Amino acid sequence: SNDEVTFYGVNSKSECLLVRISRGCNQMADAWIQLKLATGQTYSLMETMDVQQPSEHKCKTFSCGKLQMHYLSPMRRWRIFYCGMLKQVVEDIEKSVFVKFAFLWTASSDVYDCSLHTNPKGFADSMAKSKWKLLFVPPIKRFTDALNFYAQTGVLRGTVSVNDEPEYEMYLFGEKMRNLGESESIVGCKFTTMLGNTPTNGFTFHLSNISARNDFNNLPIGFVIESDGIMATLKDLDVTIKKHATGRTENIFAANFLAGERYELKGKILDTIRLYSSQGWSGSLKLSFIAFEVKNLKGYGLFITGNDYKKPKRTLGFSPCTWFPAIEPPFTVKFTDKISYFREISGGKGASLGKLTQLSKDNEFIVPKGIVVTTSAYDQFLNQNILNAVEYLENVTYGNESGDLKEACNKVSRIVENSLLPSRICNSIAEDLLDIFGEDVNELKFAVRSSTEHSAVMSMAGQMESFLGIQGLHKIFIAVMKCWASQFSHKAVEYKRRNGQVLNSSMAVVIQEMVACEVSGVLFTLHPLTSNPSIITINANYGLGETVMSGAVEPDTVMLRRKENDALELDSVFVGMKDKKMIMLDSGGTTTVELDEDSEDQSCLSEEAALHLGEIAIKIEKHYKYPCDIEWGILEENIYIFQSRHITTAAEVTDYEIKHEFDAPLHCENRYFSVANVGDVMPGAVSTLGLELILKYFNRALQRIIAGQGMVANLFSNKYFSSGMISFYSHLMIAPAELITLNEIETISPKAFMICVFGRILEDSELFENAKTKHKTGSKQTLKRILEHYWHLFTFDFGYEKIRRKIFNHSLNFVRQDTARETFEAVLKTCSDFDDAGLYHTRCTNASSEWKIRLFSILYKAKGSIGADVYHDFSKLVRSPSGFESLSVLKEIQEVANEIVAVIGDKTFSSMSAEEAGKWLLESTLPAGRKFRQFLQKHGHRCIKTDLRSVTWTLDPEPLIRLLQDPAASTKIKAVKEDDSISHIISQLRVPLNFISKCLLRFLVVPQYRRGVKGREAGNALSMKSFDCWRMAYLCLGRQMVSEGRLPDADLIFFLTLDEIKDLLNTRSPKIILRAIHRRKLFPILDRYKFPKIMKGLPKPINEDSETLTNLLPI
Repeated sequence: SNDEVTFYGVNSKSECLLVRISRGCNQMADAWIQLKLATGQTYSLMETMDVQQPSEHKCKTFSCGKLQMHYLSPMRRWRIFYCGMLKQVVEDIEKSVFVKFAFLWTASSDVYDCSLHTNPKGFADSMAKSKWKLLFVPPIKRFTDALNFYAQTGVLRGTVSVNDEPEYEMYLFGEKMRNLGESESIVGCKFTTMLGNTPTNGFTFHLSNISARNDFNNLPIGFVIESDGIMATLKDLDVTIKKHATGRTENIFAANFLAGERYELKGKILDTIRLYSSQGWSGSLKLSFIAFEVKNLKGYGLFITGNDYKKPKRTLGFSPCTWFPAIEPPFTVKFTDKISYFREISGGKGASLGKLTQLSKDNEFIVPKGIVVTTSAYDQFLNQNILNAVEYLENVTYGNESGDLKEACNKVSRIVENSLLPSRICNSIAEDLLDIFGEDVNELKFAVRSSTEHSAVMSMAGQMESFLGIQGLHKIFIAVMKCWASQFSHKAVEYKRRNGQVLNSSMAVVIQEMVACEVSGVLFTLHPLTSNPSIITINANYGLGETVMSGAVEPDTVMLRRKENDALELDSVFVGMKDKKMIMLDSGGTTTVELDEDSEDQSCLSEEAALHLGEIAIKIEKHYKYPCDIEWGILEENIYIFQSRHITTAAEVTDYEIKHEFDAPLHCENRYFSVANVGDVMPGAVSTLGLELILKYFNRALQRIIAGQGMVANLFSNKYFSSGMISFYSHLMIAPAELITLNEIETISPKAFMICVFGRILEDSELFENAKTKHKTGSKQTLKRILEHYWHLFTFDFGYEKIRRKIFNHSLNFVRQDTARETFEAVLKTCSDFDDAGLYHTRCTNASSEWKIRLFSILYKAKGSIGADVYHDFSKLVRSPSGFESLSVLKEIQEVANEIVAVIGDKTFSSMSAEEAGKWLLESTLPAGRKFRQFLQKHGHRCIKTDLRSVTWTLDPEPLIRLLQDPAASTKIKAVKEDDSISHIISQLRVPLNFISKCLLRFLVVPQYRRGVKGREAGNALSMKSFDCWRMAYLCLGRQMVSEGRLPDADLIFFLTLDEIKDLLNTRSPKIILRAIHRRKLFPILDRYKFPKIMKGLPKPINEDSETLTNLLPI
């Protein structure tokens, strides 16, 4: 069956990206890349068939050679990465260029599933017109097998770099397509597909016409998404292509189709290319870029035609040994044994040496002989004394027990080193070494190195000890135990703790014959900084390679340029300031000696040797199918290979990706965004976990309200992305055009809404036009709907006490679980417990806003225009009176300050340190202390920011104490009560009001508005308490994960998504922890970003390039 995923995107600059991977058998895969820049330059993949790269989570990842695609959140976010050579055609001349790109795909629609979103009449007609293989038996099974396909629109945001030039940012509108159809069912299939988008308003379509021999004929499948976000299934499609006379490259096409409504589309077909597939299905198709017009709007997309699909041949491909041996692994294995290929047995270094030994038989290099002391031997070596010491070390490392970490590490290392190596292991080591080297084994010198199971993002290289020049079996036994002990060194333990790994992991040891090399070093099959695969980099020094690997000297650096067909030429030679080299001693061990002046000033590696090394490196890379970091040495013109590792730094996540990974999708290029209102309530950046929970909390409430009002499903109802309240750069924002659609556009309501939200009327006609396109389908205003609306308008704050008791008396069962996994499961089970608080908060906010709009409308109608008098009266009527929640908090703080002044005086209290003042307030039996503790009990869940990561007054009362110590707060102030009665305010209004208007304001609108504000304030308090319950839950979870060694510190929990927390509990993936650390590192930068009040297009901070922000990054 097919197993492929395809992404495409276009924009108004005529930029385009198409990437596709189809997974096949035996780790083979098939890939396409078509990249078009605004300059018109196009880049494509030269070799489309390659192997799937190894991955920690294969089900999440699609890979083919240097192209990788994996989902970050199912159906919501993907990452697409490529770093390699692409073909560029300039004036019919092909050349290869280095291209590196990283894109984030974010969903912007619901899913179109071909088997579910059916067009029954169209399907039946197309099937009836075909010639069935079996008379009276319609081919329904083959039909559904062939069309096992789904698609989803989304945006691609990322950067592209060509030949190491500065990164070029792209934002594309398009689609993700997933094909799982049976190959046999599409044999002989013919199709025409059009994919397109109009960036101006977000209109997107996927139109296909498919025919399959004996199954269906001219079947229309696909969908259209209009600017209001509604998806409509394609019912009918007619495509006409008119070819121009010879010599013209452009063809004209027209399409007439029905999807909700009738559409007519006309355009040009440009730049046709042919693409081939060998995995999933076999055949070729034509791909063309198109430019078109629909409803007088310009759009761009792709035109794809294909025919005569064939069933793919089963490829032999790259299929290394995959069956783990069923027998108990031996204590030692030779490099020549195939069982040594398994990392679980030999560790990363040992497995690499086993494979290199096999490869060396057919190539011009030598792998020094040796054996691996397996992980099975390590498990056998462990005794109860070691295990007890390790348990104590784990408790100290994870903070479960007090103690000195360095001393605990030294204790375990000493116990391991001083333990007896079991005779069975000693005998196995001796037998294998004698079998390889004979009686000379005690005269030879060996390197004894640790061999752990490296992952793609976590290498233990440099964390463990290596012992060189070891001579004699007895010393080898001691060195093996020292290698095992080195994983408990303070450096290694800290490295594992920071990456959430278990401290005691099964570990192999490599024992390899040493070679007294004349020159040694390390080679990278791509540029170590830019990851350019056309540059091979060699670092070299005289003697053993340890001086290069450890950075003890500045080595010579030789650059080789790798041309097409892998031809090599010398690019550059840099002679390093190498002043010493390492050599072996005759008596065993190694030493460092000074170099003579002649050796210092010339390259230690000849051009001929460098080119020969490069040729060998290419062969090794082709065998492994990924870029390599190779340790090598030369003795008497023989090249020795000591190690080869997978280079993974090229695919590291960039700062750009971290900044934008949770950005909401644009539905069109001119979409509007604002930080008004929400930026005042929740200023600055929000942590990763806080962002996810807060957006779900408020958007879920908004969805329930809109559903209750009978609104047609649109952008607000989608489950794959946020709308209403959204995020960019981890800052919360709103989409004003979408919110304006909730009001009648042709009335005064939108203007009143803008004044309520933005403080002014926005004079941008395009904003209104944008809003109108999203207002095409609204709720039908029946009498029932009208009555329900007014019912909600007068009952919005009903049920407050019941909700308050539920939230403030929550059992918090999730903080009483024994393990992190149990706590996480308990938290997820209670995730909807706080929905009513969010619903109440949102309902009261909406009601207060609507009454506010009605208040403004009365003033506007009375005056006949919007001017200074209307603004003056409006501001007086909407001023918050005393008695509201936020004002009462300030009042209670003042009362606490007044009590303190009365007891000890403001000067005495202000002179105390925050710690002293806090201790006194928490322990004092005087009225001031009691008042302070009562205040904490009532309002201790509050904090300066709403973010879950923020520290509340209960967790850290210091900010509150400093506020109380402020001279202004500590001085007893006699409150002056202003007359805020409605009748008094109405008597001071400037706008001439008639009797009915005054009555409406006096007895209905203003009282209901104040009631709404009071409800909103109470709802905000409920939300803050709900967030505090989550805060308590995730702090508890973070501490448990630290105590279990899954997180380096509890604060990091706030920089993980819920999906990542689940994965971390299941896998201990260091990749997740590194991503969280990266987010936390950039958080201070994001937090200080400032945005304009309203933005058109992609939001951009006004201070993004500020030097002071850059200086915030930790060193």
